Amino acid sequence: MKSSEFITADLEQLPAVQPVDWGNLIPRFEYFLSSPLCHPIKISENGQLVAIGTSIMHADTVWLACIVVHADHRNKGLGKAITEDLIGSIDRTKYKTIYLDATEYGYPVYTKLGFEVETTYSHMRSAGGAPVTSFSKHIMPFEEHYLDQIFDVDAQVSGEDRSGVISDFIKSSLLYVVDSQVQGFYIPGWGDAPIIAISEAAGAALIKRRAMDETAAVLPTGNIFAINCLKEHHFHYYRISRRMVLGEKRIWHPTGIYNRISGQLG
Repeated sequence: MKSSEFITADLEQLPAVQPVDWGNLIPRFEYFLSSPLCHPIKISENGQLVAIGTSIMHADTVWLACIVVHADHRNKGLGKAITEDLIGSIDRTKYKTIYLDATEYGYPVYTKLGFEVETTYSHMRSAGGAPVTSFSKHIMPFEEHYLDQIFDVDAQVSGEDRSGVISDFIKSSLLYVVDSQVQGFYIPGWGDAPIIAISEAAGAALIKRRAMDETAAVLPTGNIFAINCLKEHHFHYYRISRRMVLGEKRIWHPTGIYNRISGQLG
């Protein structure tokens, strides 16, 4: 079954497709529709959405995101079909690396398509405890003149140029700045509320600040320092997902991710 372009009129059908343990898909697909960096597609059957997904383009890497098959239409090869169509629409001479974050449903499908596990993400939840009421004096609101430093911090950690998408959300960020040097940033309210940092001091302080806002956290399993910081704030592990890659492998630093952006951006 062939896919077609996802359009605005399809938004009203998203609640029927949405997995119960995912956040609201409508704002995500509204952004995908509005952004020239995204290519959302669908598979329909008798006018009903049965599978959806999108690609998100960075400078020379791509993330596949929100690949979902309607619960009543699983085991029909639809996940494989829509993933193949997403991959087929990517210029592999320009975008040599494709990433995604695999759920348990998607993992076997992506493995068959050639994706390899790069790392796992630990998903954690707050068990309550004393609320955080103060945070570091080095944390400050976003200021425009720090923008290039923010992009540099993200590139150092991710190994990607994600400035195009980050630019759409960065003005609501909080920065960790020492001697006019950005060491990390936190973006409340976007995706999984990411924290990217190039020092442990910045990462720990931003985790503490984020704990004032959020009761869930997702970060690379190998970032032991960050996981221990979260445990100090009464967060506990409950499951994993798998970050997977297709194509050229890149150098990136999972210890700089103190909370991922989202399953659709790493």
